[in-house]
Amino acid sequence: MAAAPRPSTTTTRYWQRVRRLTLALLALWFAVSFGVVFWARELSAVSLWGWPLHFYLAAQGVTLVYLAIIGAYAYAMRRLDALARAGGDDAP
Repeated sequence: MAAAPRPSTTTTRYWQRVRRLTLALLALWFAVSFGVVFWARELSAVSLWGWPLHFYLAAQGVTLVYLAIIGAYAYAMRRLDALARAGGDDAP
């Protein structure tokens, strides 16, 4: 019985980069989500336009960070996919 073919170096590097990007963005997502809840009491002393800062971050700021994470993921994946299609080995 023949052994399965090994993936190419380019394919392996591509998936390593995808995993690294995903883990970094998940860590950022967790830090932002957890940070607002964890430091809510300390952030309530600061006011932004009449609202406590923790309320503003939970209602508006965290949502904007989530959108930025999605945008960064889409941008980085577009670059990684183009690089993989071109067969290049340059790290983005």
